Order: sequence, then structure tokens, then C-alpha cells
Amino acid sequence: MRKIQSMGRFLSVLLVILLAGCADSDVVQVGDFVLSSFDTSAQKIPRERVAAIPYATMGMELGPSMQALLVLGTIAQNELDWFAGEQVFIRTRNGRVIRTAGLPYDLGGLRDLSTNSMLRSAGGGSPLQQFSLDFPDLGIFGATAQCSPKDMGDDNVEIFGSRIPTRHIVEHCTVEALKWNFDNEFWKDRMSGYVWRSSQHIHPKSPPLVLEVLRPEQNGPG
Repeated sequence: MRKIQSMGRFLSVLLVILLAGCADSDVVQVGDFVLSSFDTSAQKIPRERVAAIPYATMGMELGPSMQALLVLGTIAQNELDWFAGEQVFIRTRNGRVIRTAGLPYDLGGLRDLSTNSMLRSAGGGSPLQQFSLDFPDLGIFGATAQCSPKDMGDDNVEIFGSRIPTRHIVEHCTVEALKWNFDNEFWKDRMSGYVWRSSQHIHPKSPPLVLEVLRPEQNGPG
């Protein structure tokens, strides 16, 4: 059962929070997502807006869009549900997007198959990861993505002027059934492995979804 973070009133006031000085622009941005009309200025969410919301938050960009604000709603079994008003929903697990709703092209679901069958690369190097992907709008369910991660070394993520030491991980993925190849990127905390920033492909027709944690959930970075 999903753990509600003061959600008795959260869902009723979330839209008000976003509308009341915090998110007039976010509501416009959500409309931009739905209409696939992106502002190429790629403006960032100011610190003051994040500080005004007493919940975990993430910034979201889709291709060249402005950064929109996501607020954490629920947590259950390492799955985090993030919302932008009532229009956009993103579910993550350990920093990986596993479902979206309200974007121009949505990921219907992602399941990690690696725990069932960890594969080794041909050269005996890093383990390959397997995921099952659903794209309801394409009528495709259970498409297998095979991803090979590569550690690109140390890197820093800067959030509101603070530098966070991370490891930059790049996954090269192939979905043979769709003839689709892409790279996902994750910036993971050097100590805990917490994902502070990522660039993830969620649909064959969509630009990458960029997520950046602005205020982590409790016990997040650990």
C-alpha cells in the first residue's frame, strides 16, 4: 500500500501550490508538453520556488523545453511517484523512469529483467541489463531492451550552486524489435549511488527526458 506523504491534503493543495506564485509558468510548461510546443530558452527553476514547497522536488526537461517542476507524491517499495499538477505523472525506481503519463509520448511501463537473467557481454566485461518496455500508443508490449553500462568516470553535478561529486554512467541500449538504439545517462552519487541527474529515452518518438533532483526525498542520498 502506498505511503502517503501528508497526502490527505497533498493532492487537494498540489495544484493550488503550483498555481499560487510557485507555478504559473509550470502550468504553462505542462501545456507545452502536451502540445509538444517547446521553449528553446531552457530556463531553470529558481531556488526560491523549490524552497517554497515542503516536499521533495525534481526538475524535468523534455528535449529543449523549459524546466518544469515535479513534486513527489507517494513512495512505495522504492517506487517514487512525481506529479506536475494533474497533467503529468512520472514514476521512478532508483532514479530510472518506469512509467509516465501526460507527455506527448509516454512509457507505459518498464520492468527490469536483469535480476532474472544477468547477461555477460561478449568480452566478459560489465553485465548487460535487460528491460521489458511497453508502448501502448504503438500497440507494443514487452519489447526487450538490452543495455550495456559504461562508467565514464568522476563528474560533478551542480544544483543551486552546490557541487555534488558523482560518477557519470552511460548505458548504450538496443531494442532490436523496434530497430531502436539510444544512450541513457545517469549521474550517481559517488558514495551512495543515488541518481541526482539523468537523461533517459522513454519512447522511440520522444526526445530524451532529463530529470534533476532539486530537493531529495527523505533518506534519499543516504
